[in-house]
Amino acid sequence: MILRTLSILGACALTACAGIPPGGDEMARLPVVRFGDTPPAGQPFILLYPAGAPLPVETRIHGSLLQEEARGLLTVRTKQDLYTYKHWASLDGKTWKAGNQLVGGHFEIAVPGEKDGRNPGSMRAEFNLK
Repeated sequence: MILRTLSILGACALTACAGIPPGGDEMARLPVVRFGDTPPAGQPFILLYPAGAPLPVETRIHGSLLQEEARGLLTVRTKQDLYTYKHWASLDGKTWKAGNQLVGGHFEIAVPGEKDGRNPGSMRAEFNLK
């Protein structure tokens, strides 16, 4: 779920997410679910990433070229509350903006040895408030 939302926010940061922000009345009717809690079945909801809460991100490198796969689990934490609904984001749960208007980002992948023949590969994701 976190990876999905981070991907959505990242995609919004790199592409234009158009539309009119949802109204306060519309959003007030939706339940707010804290990351890690069970969302209501079959009902839309606002997802809250509470400030300082641990947010696990699974990493995996695999493929037919590789002898074996590698996996890891990273943990990140937001500095402040972040609410998400579809491609919308909010810092207070009341004022909504398209994700790309609130969060900017950068993704980078480099293969091992690309710089000098011996450097490690890297995968990086950067998320910044605008």
